[in-house]
Amino acid sequence: MENKIIQQILQAAVQAPSGDNVQPWKIEVSENLTQLKLINLPEKDNSIYNYEQMASYIAHGAAIENIVIASGQLGYKADLELFPDDNNPNVVAKISLLHGVKNEEPLFPAIFERHTNRFFYKKVKISEDTKQSLTAEIEKIRGASLLLVDQPSKIDQLAKCLMVNDRLVFENKQIHQFLFNMIRWSKQQVEDTLDGMPVDVMGVNVMEKMVFPFFRFWSFVKFNNYLGLSRFIGLKSWWNMKNSPLIGVVSVEGKDKVAFVQGGRAAQRCWLQITKEGLAFQPIIGLPLLINRLRFNNLDLLSHDQQRHVERAATTLIQTLNLSSDANTMIMGFRAGLCAKPKVRTKRKSVDSFISGNIHTQ
Repeated sequence: MENKIIQQILQAAVQAPSGDNVQPWKIEVSENLTQLKLINLPEKDNSIYNYEQMASYIAHGAAIENIVIASGQLGYKADLELFPDDNNPNVVAKISLLHGVKNEEPLFPAIFERHTNRFFYKKVKISEDTKQSLTAEIEKIRGASLLLVDQPSKIDQLAKCLMVNDRLVFENKQIHQFLFNMIRWSKQQVEDTLDGMPVDVMGVNVMEKMVFPFFRFWSFVKFNNYLGLSRFIGLKSWWNMKNSPLIGVVSVEGKDKVAFVQGGRAAQRCWLQITKEGLAFQPIIGLPLLINRLRFNNLDLLSHDQQRHVERAATTLIQTLNLSSDANTMIMGFRAGLCAKPKVRTKRKSVDSFISGNIHTQ
């Protein structure tokens, strides 16, 4: 394989989203450039959400799907084997790149355009064609399914559930500290780290941005919670979701590590298709991950009241969406709609910082 082709494939891979943009991967490239090993780096994400590496596996699934799409675009077929090494559970995937027929991949450009938009969306109805295209993309991933809601009453119900995570960010010290450690407060800090999230992507308005830096300090947050800070954050989240024209949930059969990788692949295809349609997108992954911890009776890092918030949200989501709580795993909620593109996006580290092997990067 030509060096420039593998570079393009790898460049697509590392555009994948990850929790708070931690980029939890390393990629080994074979000597002949035709095989990749995608390796998880557990130390990159020690958040509450990443129980048993669930969040990182979702991110790896997104990276895998980028590789599959980019390979097809460049005339190769990506032959995928998940968790191929019984002696090393951090090897998430072995991907053989087989020479094939070059196909136009409609989602390929969206890999480099995809971003999160946390601002207020215009309440413009999403077409049936768009919804059908989303379902079609999800169905390309075995075991994955998509539920879409555009009825205002149901959106309101779901919004009240999905806002729980934003409240918890300001009510649980560990969740709060991980998030705020990943916020980059200046252009220089963004360029120095090439990870995390610039403060300008956080969905705060001009007035909120003046106060937002003080939220770094847990003592400030804890005091202001007595004045209703976390409830206000939750209400803002609810309002943004309630007024969005479309809310969706991506789920997958199973609840093991393979299911989370497959779920990440499906979530990425959904996100890329929405990007291709010219719509804004905000993923909501924190709450589904906490709900999954609940399934494993492992929410002890939350207070009793915080656990009850998650339990109630889980019950309402399952009932509202008619989800099977035993057979399926919720991977990602999201809202979609029309909104101006944010002026700032998250950065990615260079490909050469992730790879090992005989590849010459430029």
